[in-house]
Amino acid sequence: MKAIQLCFLLLIVFFTSSQQLSKPGDPTYWAAVVEHKELEGDNARDRTTFASESFQQIIKDAGDVDIIVFPEHILNDRSTATFVPHESENVTPCYQTDYELFLIELSCSARSNAVYVVINLVEKELCANGAGSDTFNPCPASGVLYFNTNVVFDRRGRVISRYRKTHLWRHEYVNTAVLRSPDIATFTTDFGVTFGHFICFDMLFYEPAVKLVRELNITDIVYPTYWFSELPFLGAIQLQEGWAFGNDVNLLAADASAPSGRTTGSGIYAGRGGRLIAEIFEEPTTKLLIAEVPKKEHGQLVPSFTPLFTPQLKTARVTGVATYKDYNVDIFESELLEENFLSLERTLCHGSFCCTFAIARKLTESSEDIAIGAKAYRYRIAAYWGNETTVIRVDRSEQATCALFACTNEHLSSCGYIFPKFEDVINRHHFTKLNISANFPAAPRGRRLIMPSTLNAQFLPVAVSEFDWTESPEASANPDKPVFVNLNLLKQQNDLLTFAIWANYFTDLPSTHNLDHMHPNFTVPLTSGSAGILVSSFVWLISGLFLIL
Repeated sequence: MKAIQLCFLLLIVFFTSSQQLSKPGDPTYWAAVVEHKELEGDNARDRTTFASESFQQIIKDAGDVDIIVFPEHILNDRSTATFVPHESENVTPCYQTDYELFLIELSCSARSNAVYVVINLVEKELCANGAGSDTFNPCPASGVLYFNTNVVFDRRGRVISRYRKTHLWRHEYVNTAVLRSPDIATFTTDFGVTFGHFICFDMLFYEPAVKLVRELNITDIVYPTYWFSELPFLGAIQLQEGWAFGNDVNLLAADASAPSGRTTGSGIYAGRGGRLIAEIFEEPTTKLLIAEVPKKEHGQLVPSFTPLFTPQLKTARVTGVATYKDYNVDIFESELLEENFLSLERTLCHGSFCCTFAIARKLTESSEDIAIGAKAYRYRIAAYWGNETTVIRVDRSEQATCALFACTNEHLSSCGYIFPKFEDVINRHHFTKLNISANFPAAPRGRRLIMPSTLNAQFLPVAVSEFDWTESPEASANPDKPVFVNLNLLKQQNDLLTFAIWANYFTDLPSTHNLDHMHPNFTVPLTSGSAGILVSSFVWLISGLFLIL
């Protein structure tokens, strides 16, 4: 009898321990992010069904991970929008089935596989007769508002966090609601980590993204995205790694995969320890990326070292990813470098903001034959500080930038583009020294993020072990003070596209996106959903009185 009881207790211990991979006292946890291509189908409901089935299979196949993150805009659209419970309601859709089937299924999948799951979806909310959330958008005649929403399930499939996107991509504003008071969303796990989360374009704004880090002291961020890459500073992995480095936080970033549409690039990052895993794809791809993530309270991860440098006339390059061009560079103070320059030291100023550059290159010797008409990038150095800029032409921005970036010819208009696949591209020179430094002004509103922005021909940032970054005083702790920043290349490079210090000062200048309801003087028309229903009820009441009389 005692032997049976002992076996029973051992089974309990086994199954209990198997439900939780990482413990609060462990120095690491296991995370997974999913790059996922868009699903095809005859109609929207079929596409949602296929996406849900794909997500469920990925969760099942993920194995021993604590948390898995899926990208933005893949799961559903307005035709399959679902109600989403607030975390305070303590709802588990797996058995409280008042929601779209895919939400129920994914809740069950999280519970069945005992894993935290983060999804992004189109949420609906009733707004007629004064119901619903306080949004910029008036309630439409349908009486339903739609949100771009993250949903987090715990290991039991319970909804433990919901976040509604604050900063929409321009066309989203037409049909997607925005809260007047932004969501600040966090959740705490059983493995001792509290996460914050936001969506895609939110990363370029102080609230909620940087607010989570600076004011709530969140050290781990979950980030579903459908990012549109822009060169030379805002490629997907380039921004993800730079943002995680600048804030020194762990970042789990899951991107959709539509390279011809400018969207690809997912990864897991350990703050100033650099990327643990990250990939960009030239064809639509669905892939699970897994990494063991160090918990911040256990100290800084030492960056891993990369192979020894070898000068190469030709290097692998990504050409299958479409990108936007950053038109901000047109107003930067910039200087075209000589085609065959070997060294220079220069201070370049935009107004009172000055950047210092020290650069050296060597001719790349090779026995390879150089094709007639082979192309090589030209380079410019640039400086800028001001607010006559945008982020991807969607919202106003205030930036300070010191940069070296590649151009396809001597004209400024060619900067921010890469050579197409059919061109034969060579590295006539390789960089042996590259140092950029500047005094970055104090932030008048106490809001500033300074980060490295680097990129090579494979659309990956220069590894953090290959450069040195210093701040004096520490930038994040002293936003109200000027900060001297020095970015110094430690390892030679063949094929740089960008090497820069990029600072976001989070402008307060509004962007109304040519939408009536985003203007400060906008008033809700009587034809909106709630008012329209009230007017309709009033008409019926008057008609009834006339019939009685």
